[in-house]
Amino acid sequence: MDATSMIHLDRVTKIYPGSETPAVEELTLDIHKGEILVLVGPSGCGKSTTLRLINRMIEPSGGTILFDGEDVTNVNPDHLRRRIGYVIQQIGLFPHHTIADNIATVPKMLGWDKKRIRVVSTSCSTSWASNRPSTATAIPESFRAARPSGSESHAPSGRTRT
Repeated sequence: MDATSMIHLDRVTKIYPGSETPAVEELTLDIHKGEILVLVGPSGCGKSTTLRLINRMIEPSGGTILFDGEDVTNVNPDHLRRRIGYVIQQIGLFPHHTIADNIATVPKMLGWDKKRIRVVSTSCSTSWASNRPSTATAIPESFRAARPSGSESHAPSGRTRT
């Protein structure tokens, strides 16, 4: 684990009951404090499963997930989720809100001031990060202003900001 990692996945695997094929297999990943991460890939590659594992909507079959140095399986799931800015595709989004508005939902619930919410939601909706922290490119304007819709091939599964 990198000393600056806020979220660390160490050889995380998820195999759903009744399946022989892992949805996520031996994934190791570090996400640093303040970093924006977008998982992009074809349908069925494990994007949503990875995000659901990080926020404990589902439990890993193997490996370890640390959030701020704590094993997520030892943390209250509701408290954990309130500490992670998280937007997922499809039903998890408010379809009548922009992506930035969806990102701002939890900070509003936590009572953040409007300026801080605006900075974070704007940053998250206009930045794109790959699995390499040093790589970032702008999201096209049409995507930023778009309302969330259903899953598409190679669509972003979600964004997490620590």
